[in-house]
Amino acid sequence: MNRSIQKANTRKKLLQTAIKLFKLNGIKAVKTGEIAQNAGVSTGTFYVHFKSKEEIISAIYYDSFNDFMQERLKTLNVNAESLTQLLIKIGNFEFNFVDQVGREVTTNAFSANLMTNYEHPGHHLESRTFPAKIKTIIAKKDARNPEETLVEFETLLRGIMLTWCFNQEPRSITAFGDQFLHKYVPTLTNQ
Repeated sequence: MNRSIQKANTRKKLLQTAIKLFKLNGIKAVKTGEIAQNAGVSTGTFYVHFKSKEEIISAIYYDSFNDFMQERLKTLNVNAESLTQLLIKIGNFEFNFVDQVGREVTTNAFSANLMTNYEHPGHHLESRTFPAKIKTIIAKKDARNPEETLVEFETLLRGIMLTWCFNQEPRSITAFGDQFLHKYVPTLTNQ
C-alpha cells in the first residue's frame, strides 16, 4: 500500500477510535495510549498524527466533519428540491454528525477551535471544506447573495449547536435543532 494512503488510513482510524472512546468513556477518562491501542497502532504513531488529545478533538471537527459532510452533500438532488428543503437537510446532516460524536466532544471542539482561530485568524474557515459546496448549492438555487446566505445559515447552525451544548439539552441535537431549522431557514431563503 502507498505510504501516503497508509498514513491517511491510520489518521482516519485514530479519529474514528477517538470518537468512539470519547463518547463511551468521556474525554478526560481516555488517554492517548488507549486511543492508539484501540486503533491498533503504537502511542508514538498517535503522536506522529496528533500533538495532543486536544488536537485530535479539533481534527474530529475538521477532518471527520469535512468527510462526513462531503459524503452527505453528494446525496442531495439539488435540482429537485427548493433551497429551503436543501438547507434543512444540510442542517440536519450537520446535527447528525454532532449526535454521532456527542455533546462532550462538540463542546470541547468549540472551545479548542475558537482558541486556535483566535491565535491563527482564518484557520477555522480555511480548515472546513464543505461550506464551499453549500455555497455552490445556494448560488445555484438563489443568486441573491450566496455568501451572505451561507454566513446566515452557518450562524443559525452554530447558534443551535452552542445552545444545545450550554443548556445540556436532553434531546438529541437533531430533535432539538430541526424545529429551529424549519422555523428560521425559510427566512434566509425567502421561500
